[in-house]
Amino acid sequence: MKKFFAIVAIVALAFACKEPQNVLSLANAEDAELTYGVKGGEKTVVFSTDAAWTATADQSWVTVEPASGVAGEAIELTIGVLENTSYDNLTATVTIAAGNAVPVQIAVAQSQLDEVNVGELEVLTIGHDGGEVELPVNHNIECTVTSDADWAVVEGTRALTTTKHVIKVAKNRTGAERVATLTVSADGFDAREVILKQESNISTVFSVNSTTVIPQIGNVTITDGTQTAGVVSIALFDGKLVVCPGDGSMPKLVDKKTGAVVGDLATGGFVPYYVANDDAGNLVMTTRVHNNVWTGEFLFEVWYLKPGSTTAVKALTADWQTRHNGCGMAVRGDITKKAAILVPSEMPGGGGTSEVNGWDFVDGKPGAFQPFTITGFDGMKDNFSAPNYWSGAPNNLNSFALLGTTVAEGAIMLATYPDNGVYSVVGANATKLTADIFGWDGISNATDLIYVNKVPYVAFIASAGFPHWGGLAKIQIFTQTATSFDLIGVPATTSYYTTEGPLTTSDVCLEAVEGGLNVYYICNSTTALESFFIAL
Repeated sequence: MKKFFAIVAIVALAFACKEPQNVLSLANAEDAELTYGVKGGEKTVVFSTDAAWTATADQSWVTVEPASGVAGEAIELTIGVLENTSYDNLTATVTIAAGNAVPVQIAVAQSQLDEVNVGELEVLTIGHDGGEVELPVNHNIECTVTSDADWAVVEGTRALTTTKHVIKVAKNRTGAERVATLTVSADGFDAREVILKQESNISTVFSVNSTTVIPQIGNVTITDGTQTAGVVSIALFDGKLVVCPGDGSMPKLVDKKTGAVVGDLATGGFVPYYVANDDAGNLVMTTRVHNNVWTGEFLFEVWYLKPGSTTAVKALTADWQTRHNGCGMAVRGDITKKAAILVPSEMPGGGGTSEVNGWDFVDGKPGAFQPFTITGFDGMKDNFSAPNYWSGAPNNLNSFALLGTTVAEGAIMLATYPDNGVYSVVGANATKLTADIFGWDGISNATDLIYVNKVPYVAFIASAGFPHWGGLAKIQIFTQTATSFDLIGVPATTSYYTTEGPLTTSDVCLEAVEGGLNVYYICNSTTALESFFIAL
């Protein structure tokens, strides 16, 4: 019995010694999670406890006030958060402890400092060949990048430490540096602009006043004894540029890199009025027969010089009935073997015509004369009240570039002022490829075409018909594929002089070189002789 009472006494003592449980609770359960903006601030929570208490934060950017106190009801605790200067969302825990009560933990969350920037970047550059360029954007919120140019397309992002937006840039075929604006934008931020510059695909090789090479030619006396407008022309021969004044004097040889005269063309006595190249490097030359009268027999002739030779060889003689004038010519192939020649016709008195005269050469010998009266183009219909005409004046003759070594394979034609459209010509039929490419002041057109890796590249030039009004010679370079006729370059030309009238003549020729094309041109009305390199 004594043992039983002893056990009861021990149990009673144990219950008598157990500490009572303290109470600690928030007045509002939602105060267990507090959210602050990036600027920080203060919030007050209310709690009750029956014991002395303390409040602590586990992050230095969180403050509590007061940090301790005595038991009470509706105790107010102010929890403050400093401004967040980081680009991350922040979290912390405030713990209220009171006696042996279960501690109350308050979760504190602060939003990040939103940021969208491109650092110090102001300009991106890319070469003329285009490709991809990356715009690095520092951001921790959603943002967008846009381009104001259709040749610079924002394609997507590459997720790195900094997001890099990929800009797909097309080849620059404008002949000048071009600029696009890339805009980085996000809600709540001022848009940031970055300039994208693309280099030109064209560079100037030389630019000289053509009067340092040949005199500025006005009217000249030609085969039939009449006066007519002189026509300048250029071609390549034996590593030099040949500049022909078209006035009955010998052409000049010019350095292709500097534009400096290095001598006279040697032909063994023949004086050309117009020069061009075939594909074999021969210099093909013509006389000029204006045929201002309907009687008399004034022979039109085609001669050529082989590379390394100083004695010209006659390739063709044709009588006046063909009515070619020799102030323009297209040749394709090797005139000493297989080739084709086209010559636009100049009618007496400038009365409109659309006749082209052609010959096929086989084994170095000309075949039958092939005349065509071309239809299907606008021409000078405003002057003649009907399409399919060009004027007899040389500054209003269509220009041609043959596509093959036979006349039947057709040609590219740049129509005369004021049409200035580009046409495909097969036989007598013209089909428009492009609309007017030069505008109202494009006059005295010329054309040249070469093949590079079997792809045709064609150059068109219009002399400055009205340079006294600020006009310049205009050049456009195209390539033709099976499905399109595409512009690849527009060189920026120069004027050294301004006049008008019979001096409005011009010519252009192309040369394939490593990495692209050299473009040579002469414009008599602005006395400019220039060369450009176009990267392909």
